[in-house]
Amino acid sequence: MRFVVIAAAVLSMLGGCASPKPTQTTCVVAHESSFLGAGSAQERITVARNGPRCVIAESIGHTTMGEAGVSVPPAHGTAAIKVLEEATLIAYTPAPDYVGADRFEVSFGPNFHVNVLVQVVDIGG
Repeated sequence: MRFVVIAAAVLSMLGGCASPKPTQTTCVVAHESSFLGAGSAQERITVARNGPRCVIAESIGHTTMGEAGVSVPPAHGTAAIKVLEEATLIAYTPAPDYVGADRFEVSFGPNFHVNVLVQVVDIGG
């Protein structure tokens, strides 16, 4: 079973809201689909314009999904991967002042990839 883990602040926000919204310091990760096909999954994140990086933790049970790489980079930000013992972390940071859609793909070997759909929003302030 796959788990999506996000920062504690976002978890508490999700517990109190039916439709969470990002803040200038937290993003929202919406688990889209466990598997789109035999070799893919999809995640959806919403992050504030000029907000901090948003991190998704992908795992099988409580174990890392293994080595990964950004196979299709985002057009309007940066993506990074970090492998820990308990999960593979996928991070996205929006480009300065960008607002709009973005996407990127992370590959776990030749047979599995995660599509990450991103929405960067202007939350005002």
